[in-house]
Amino acid sequence: MNKILLGTQDTAENEDSMIFNLRPEFNRICYNSIRASIIHLLVKSKELNHSLSVEEIAYRLGKRHSVVIHHLEKLNQCKIVEIIRLLKYGDKERRSIWGLNMKYPNLVQNIYSHMLKTFYTVNELDKMCCINKNIRKIL
Repeated sequence: MNKILLGTQDTAENEDSMIFNLRPEFNRICYNSIRASIIHLLVKSKELNHSLSVEEIAYRLGKRHSVVIHHLEKLNQCKIVEIIRLLKYGDKERRSIWGLNMKYPNLVQNIYSHMLKTFYTVNELDKMCCINKNIRKIL
């Protein structure tokens, strides 16, 4: 029982130190409109367990697949998102489903809160994340 409690405490301390070390980077992460939009999309996709396919993210943002992958990799380096599912495509595996890193929920919450306090409103983020929504209505 003590080992389990120590394990969760170590994880919490590790997350707190990650937040402390990453805090100077918060502005750089949140200022980028594509990264902010990706985080917002994943936070809002509760019904899908805070995860989306790369194709869905690219479509909603109106960005190329390669651009979205680039920004997802940068967010992955900061431990904000993680690869949820790899799909086999020929001989290679593609990172197809990405989601919020739920191992560090306080980190994700701190980043999202900082983004809303400092850079964007929820309405602005919603507009940035629905670039192609109007196209669906017209068709």
